[in-house]
Amino acid sequence: LKQRPRRHFCLRPTPFEAMSFWGSIVTPGKPSKVEKKEGELLHLSQACLAPDTPAGASAKVFVEQGGQSYAVACLREGGQEHCALDLFLDTTEAKLAVQGKATVHVTGYFEADDMEEVEEEEEEPKAK
Repeated sequence: LKQRPRRHFCLRPTPFEAMSFWGSIVTPGKPSKVEKKEGELLHLSQACLAPDTPAGASAKVFVEQGGQSYAVACLREGGQEHCALDLFLDTTEAKLAVQGKATVHVTGYFEADDMEEVEEEEEEPKAK
């Protein structure tokens, strides 16, 4: 009996995927709506205290989405002043918010949400 090769499907970015810088300055008590175009994902990559942050001030960074609020970074001047992030936002309703006494710069980049489906075949090992 001849076995058919296994087929695997995976998503890969299109070859000419464009990325562009994105940034937002978020102040305490003033949520910042994430503006993006249809078909783009926002990759949040860094949260950093503003350069003029007062000594000892702290801030918590939140992503608000779907009626929920999620803490993604806790920053303190003189301690942890920046935080690497690896978050993808694909909703048009996302907001960034800060609680505390410090302004936070959040940066990242947009990338196209175009994924192409690629079919791969895997040969079965031959029986001995």
